[in-house]
Amino acid sequence: MSTMDKKTTLPQPASAEQHSEKLLLERLKNSITEEDYFRWLLFVVGFYRGVNKAEAAIALLDSFIEKSHNDEQKAHCQLALGQIATDEDRLEAALSHFRAALGFRCKKKITYVLHNNIGYCLNMLGRYAEGEKYCRMAIDIDSRRASGYRNLGVSLEGQGNLKGAAWMLVEAAKAEVSDPRARISLEKLLAEHPAIVVQCPWIAEGLYPDLKTAAATLLV
Repeated sequence: MSTMDKKTTLPQPASAEQHSEKLLLERLKNSITEEDYFRWLLFVVGFYRGVNKAEAAIALLDSFIEKSHNDEQKAHCQLALGQIATDEDRLEAALSHFRAALGFRCKKKITYVLHNNIGYCLNMLGRYAEGEKYCRMAIDIDSRRASGYRNLGVSLEGQGNLKGAAWMLVEAAKAEVSDPRARISLEKLLAEHPAIVVQCPWIAEGLYPDLKTAAATLLV
């Protein structure tokens, strides 16, 4: 038998995904400070979420929470676990993680996100009155961000408060003009309940935010 007839197994080159994973895990392992380790942990978790390896991300986060004594970092990990659960439509589990995160001392930005995410999950579960409570708390924390108003609009619509829902969607559209989600939701609301436009002429400002700017320019 010639050497050409013999079957040989050649090593397979690592895929780009495997190479990236190896590099990130090496950076994580070789971190010198606690802050560096946590920063690389979040990079690894983000990578795993991006390549649909949620179980690996969850294992890393759970392990870190068990060992860490840093409340702010543990809050970040619970937030990430809640986001993964939300992506997988495990809304009750997501609520548990977000509420656990609120038990730790964390910065205003994270506190806003947690309240807003809880409101979103409660809305998705049809628990609109509870969702309203958390959305309002999110807005109290930071009234400049659009997502709290948008989710509050869903809460109010779910409770039959159509004018209130329209108002919140207008506020969301004004808060972030480049984000079309509030306007899309507002258009859907108006298509289902066209009488609201007559009752609330200010809705046009949310649907067409550039009109007010254009009108003001003409008056100068």
